[in-house]
Amino acid sequence: MERVKAILVIALAVAGLSAAQAGTLYKWVDSQGRVTYHDKPPPEGSDFRVEEKNLDTGRKSGEDDTLEKIVEQYPVVLYSVPVCGSCDLARVYLEKRKVPYSEHNLENNVELQQKLKQKFGALSAPTITIGEKVMKGYVESILEGELDTAGYPKIESSGSGKEENKAQENTSAPGDAGYQPARRRY
Repeated sequence: MERVKAILVIALAVAGLSAAQAGTLYKWVDSQGRVTYHDKPPPEGSDFRVEEKNLDTGRKSGEDDTLEKIVEQYPVVLYSVPVCGSCDLARVYLEKRKVPYSEHNLENNVELQQKLKQKFGALSAPTITIGEKVMKGYVESILEGELDTAGYPKIESSGSGKEENKAQENTSAPGDAGYQPARRRY
């Protein structure tokens, strides 16, 4: 009995290794909706609908290459000054979203200040550029929308955000005795 268990465990391990080494798993769906999984795509001309799943646990080259292309096409630049709450919020948001960006300090750089005035019509901090788009000031929803439009990866959501939203929904109305305004975390 122990020998049978050992053989079974070894067989499952070998099967698991071969699937992991395959790199790509193909889900074949036939015209009647039956699903089968294979390590190779279906033959040319078959009527299977196919979904690919990359099982490679190494570097996600497709995602990295895509991000590199986005950064090349839509570089993000933050023009800021050291003592600036909005600049800090923009910086924190970009880092939280893992957006590669370059930052330029405007405080003592007269040449950069003149360049910004000429290029964008005014000098304000923060000024954020995403490719050719220019944002003067920081509004998270606008920055989020521009980054989404450019194709930058979104923030991975966790369950804690849902709990915060539920807590905010359960607050009383302004005229109620138990009203407390919701605090935002940045």
